[in-house]
Amino acid sequence: RETVPSSTYLITVVAGEFEEVKDSWRGVPVTYYAPKGRGDRLSVNYSRTPAMMDLFSKKLGVEYPWEKYAQVMVDDFVAGGMENSSATTNTSSSLNHPKIAAEMLTDEDGLISHELGHQWFGDLVTCKDWGDIWLNEGFATFMENVWTEAHYGKDQADYERWEGGRGWFSQPNLFDKPIVRYDFEDSSEFDANAYTKGGWVLHMLRYQLGDDAFYRGLKHYLEANRGKNVVTADLAKSIEESSHVNVDRFFSQWLYGAGAPKFDLGYSHDRDKHQVELTVKQTQKVEGRVGIFHVPVNVEITTASGPKLYPVTVSKAEQIFTFPADSAPLMVLFDKGDNILKSAEFHKEKKEWLYQLKNAGEFADRADAVSVLEKIKNDDEVVSALGNALRNDKFWGLRATAADALGKIGSPAAAKQLLEGLDSANEAWVRYHIVTALGSFKDDSAIAVRLTEIARADRSYRARAAALQALGRLKAPAALATLEAAISGDSPDGYLRNAALRGLGPLGDDKAVSLLEQWSVPGKPIESRTAAIRSLASLEKNNQGITKQIAGYLSEPNFPVRMAAVFALGGRGDAVAVPALEALLKSDDLSIEMVPMIKRQIASLKKPAATKLTPPNGDGGESADTPGSASETSGDSEVVLERLDKLELLVQEMNQRLKAIETHLAPPKP
Repeated sequence: RETVPSSTYLITVVAGEFEEVKDSWRGVPVTYYAPKGRGDRLSVNYSRTPAMMDLFSKKLGVEYPWEKYAQVMVDDFVAGGMENSSATTNTSSSLNHPKIAAEMLTDEDGLISHELGHQWFGDLVTCKDWGDIWLNEGFATFMENVWTEAHYGKDQADYERWEGGRGWFSQPNLFDKPIVRYDFEDSSEFDANAYTKGGWVLHMLRYQLGDDAFYRGLKHYLEANRGKNVVTADLAKSIEESSHVNVDRFFSQWLYGAGAPKFDLGYSHDRDKHQVELTVKQTQKVEGRVGIFHVPVNVEITTASGPKLYPVTVSKAEQIFTFPADSAPLMVLFDKGDNILKSAEFHKEKKEWLYQLKNAGEFADRADAVSVLEKIKNDDEVVSALGNALRNDKFWGLRATAADALGKIGSPAAAKQLLEGLDSANEAWVRYHIVTALGSFKDDSAIAVRLTEIARADRSYRARAAALQALGRLKAPAALATLEAAISGDSPDGYLRNAALRGLGPLGDDKAVSLLEQWSVPGKPIESRTAAIRSLASLEKNNQGITKQIAGYLSEPNFPVRMAAVFALGGRGDAVAVPALEALLKSDDLSIEMVPMIKRQIASLKKPAATKLTPPNGDGGESADTPGSASETSGDSEVVLERLDKLELLVQEMNQRLKAIETHLAPPKP
């Protein structure tokens, strides 16, 4: 029996043959369940759960709120995890083989900490409406980062957040949509605004308030709303009551407003005045819900006498800031450490970026330097610096980022640096990035030979898998034989077999059709089937028999197989699949994410040039409008209606805020 009320969508019943491992936290039973025969994997992947419960309870000031915590791993699950109250359901694919888990730095900690975070944010306190879903998903994403920082270090947490921010900016269709919105359909609100940007917003709020005020606000929010449904205004109210800080502007621009600042930056040094003049421009298009942002930023200026930090507030479309400088700067950092969600084009000389790569103390600042330097082609000094970072940087994430950059540069000198880096890289997660980058060097027979050697005998399974897929992308002459050998070989959970099956798609050799058809059919392991289905869709594009075979998998009960078939058909480009996809839309057996995904694939088949395909990566989101599309050429009446819709949404959100304020200001009842 649980003593805290729970929303009905968070109640679960799971029945089956399971193996159980018992654990505990402060007297609270903690149990893990795996499908029969896989119980030996529970401790390897899930044993850090009590430590997470301890950390979250201490950070939030509110102890884990339920009488028990169970995690049940099931086959054929529709998502990575589901935060059922006190009994999370996770996919059984999180039960990694011990040999594979050893090659994953954080293993399944992201999934486990995300779903555990929901036990406070989403379960103990639940959003009142899907328009406020970020209160569930943004917080759970943030709690992932809290665990990562505490257990794996600040660099790792910064790396994951930096990667997330870049991923969010890569989805331009999200930019003009606020996090809190009510104009969604088909569960499109479960997107990277709710998850990634939501987590970023909480990081920024913590950064601006400071840890004490921030966590005091979260404690008050959880205690005041325990067992209740909430809207975004309730969070603002709790923070203001506990810290006496007005957060209206912050919530207005980051949650009710849309987008993020895009900065254009430049500076000059005045030797006579001994000062640096920094020009900051906000270049995001101000329209709809996107405005000019008001953000606190730390500027660090390093001269021969050392670094000095200057806090400033950016609040206008264009501003000039001046700082004392006893000599010409060696390095100027804007938003040191990357604490604001933003994009920035900083006009600096190559030598300054090279200095920043080598000397900046924070991972994000060094990674920003990599992102600029990778765009400089045919420059041996840049390649050498990236190679040095690959071999010697103190943090593996920067070494991996440097490997990615060298792969993008794609020169013989870059290949040489990658091969030298591979010789000295011990961590499997770094070797994986290096080998993946080597897969960018087409028409290099020596690279193909080395990748073949890695695929056959590297000490890292992840590196071998990356090599198999790289050989497919390179269309190496002997790749088919290497991939076929891996498919028939043995590895933990068929790890190498599945990588080889994925590699057959980009290889594009129609001789692999028969093999892929064999691995696509029912009875084969699910991960092998999904890999084979996706690759099969890339071959014999004019063979409608293959299209119909893949369409037949849409009616299977297994969710991963159905989703593989959906995306395979969308990518195949054969309109013969449209009726089968439209029939699937009418099914009553679809998860909340499937409907918008299926619709996008149908649109891509009907108008291939107008719709961007999005693989099932958990972020969702629709593609941006393309030039000449209906949204661009619609008449004045549609424009007026669109503006009215936006005004209506604004009124709804303002009413919510007013109600919360009225509640806050209302005199006590006699």
